[in-house]
Amino acid sequence: MSEKHKNMNFLITRLQNIGDALVFIPAVRALRQAFPNAQISLLVKHAGGIQIFKNCPYIDDIIIVKNRSLLEKFRLIKEFRKRKIDWFIISPQDLGRVPWAILGGAKKIAGFPSVKNYGKIRREKLPALLDIKPNYDSTKTEIENCLRLIEDVIDYLLPNNDFQFSKLLEFYYNPSDKSSAEKLLAKNNVSAKFIVSAPVSKREAKNWHSNRFLKIFEKLIQLNYNIVLLGGKAEKNKIDELAEKIGQNCVSLAGITSLSQAAAIIEKAALFIGPDSGPAFIATAMKTPAVVLYSAADYYRWRVAESAVPRTEIFHPFPCNPCKFQVCPKEKKCIDAISVEEVWKKISDIIYDNLKSDD
Repeated sequence: MSEKHKNMNFLITRLQNIGDALVFIPAVRALRQAFPNAQISLLVKHAGGIQIFKNCPYIDDIIIVKNRSLLEKFRLIKEFRKRKIDWFIISPQDLGRVPWAILGGAKKIAGFPSVKNYGKIRREKLPALLDIKPNYDSTKTEIENCLRLIEDVIDYLLPNNDFQFSKLLEFYYNPSDKSSAEKLLAKNNVSAKFIVSAPVSKREAKNWHSNRFLKIFEKLIQLNYNIVLLGGKAEKNKIDELAEKIGQNCVSLAGITSLSQAAAIIEKAALFIGPDSGPAFIATAMKTPAVVLYSAADYYRWRVAESAVPRTEIFHPFPCNPCKFQVCPKEKKCIDAISVEEVWKKISDIIYDNLKSDD
């Protein structure tokens, strides 16, 4: 590698939330693998995404987009110019940033000219100014398309390289987060043998009926598992109500834990179960077996490409998939096609040995 390439200055955009941020980790890991001495900065916005990236060892620093005002755009462009960016890389979730790269003085720009999002084509602004512009493959996962974008940059700079890049997810937290999570579990009398669930997504169309979760949890309690429920402050009331129905073998920590504490709790669990949302991706990143219920979102884009532990994704295609509705307008919802029996069978398949030994 030439001296010129050793100290490259990369800026990558990923302005999204928890799950969207996690599936981008393989891409930034690949860039760091190829350029261990480079300056890699990430442009971020959502609080959940910031939490995901703040302890990531592959990133040198983050630039936070504070709001959508014109003044903020001027601030960011000034910051970009100060950094003398070699490569401005636009993730497929952030189309429309080419003008930022140009005004920010980036020497080269990489990004997708267009992306298929919820069945519709979204186009980049000024795509002719992209130096690297791969075709977005809608048959691939978001993980794979993000990694493809980074690989094209690497191949441009380091032709004939022989890198092999992993698609595995990762999540990093501080030792203090693990310690506080363990204390929180002990305070609530949660034994080492427990199942964790984040049963309520912010997107109503993704949520499985609480009575179905209740039946699953009752079966697990009969097998001497405790149930730990996680979620944010916005979901706290619904999750607390479910915990009350389950009874003494269940504790709700919704709205109590930080994201890193939640990850540490998920890491200790025997199994994760829940809808397609941030915690489900965290479970796979923490190498906790998972049963994930997919419904309204674009399953083929947001499925996990590679997992180090068993991960079962349950999805029944409907004519209206992929769907962008927050609340389903249909009488027959795709999430309702997932039965209790089907979910229980998948859970049993994953933890069968433990269930058998604990009978």
